[in-house]
Amino acid sequence: MAEARFYTLPPLRNEARAMRKTLIAVLALAGFLAATPSAAQTTEQDLPRRNPDMAWPAGLNPSTADLFNHNQLTMEQSCETIYSWLSAPQDWPSWLIFARDVRFDDPAAPVGVGSRFAWNIFDIPIVAEVFVAEPGRRFGYTVTPPGPTPAYAQSWLLTPAGSGCTVTTEEVGVGDLARETRARGDLLVYLAHELWLASLRFVSRTGPRPES
Repeated sequence: MAEARFYTLPPLRNEARAMRKTLIAVLALAGFLAATPSAAQTTEQDLPRRNPDMAWPAGLNPSTADLFNHNQLTMEQSCETIYSWLSAPQDWPSWLIFARDVRFDDPAAPVGVGSRFAWNIFDIPIVAEVFVAEPGRRFGYTVTPPGPTPAYAQSWLLTPAGSGCTVTTEEVGVGDLARETRARGDLLVYLAHELWLASLRFVSRTGPRPES
């Protein structure tokens, strides 16, 4: 397997966010492709890989879900540094190329359990509510189109690995849309999560997220 090259980016500046986001995505994608990842996993393949330490909200659990995805990547930075970027959804659009227009119900409040925010992913409007926020360890939120009861959840687990951190993300879905996605195959979900992890890896190499 080819080893990806890594680049250190200077701290993000407001006037350069758009350019940096594109650069991070390109470098992340280059590293992702250079690593020659395995074929996209299916729910049936991923369920045995589920991490029992992952947190889930009531009613959404891998064992009963219609759709399940598991992605994992070991990163060079500490879990605390990685968490500082991951747990700030308001800044996702600055480094995650498919995230846009993040809007919190209460922009002044710190992000924690119960925080609600709306955002667009691949131009699909989403409403999310944080259900777990343990600094340096766990972060998770429901992922739902506006209106219905939460039908998806994405959870993150950060585990120290030497001087770095192994980052695991899993997503569950229930209902008709989840079943349709599973029937078509999970390729796009798998690749989106791979790019998310790769982008998080690169932005974390700039150091901890600057305080707003």
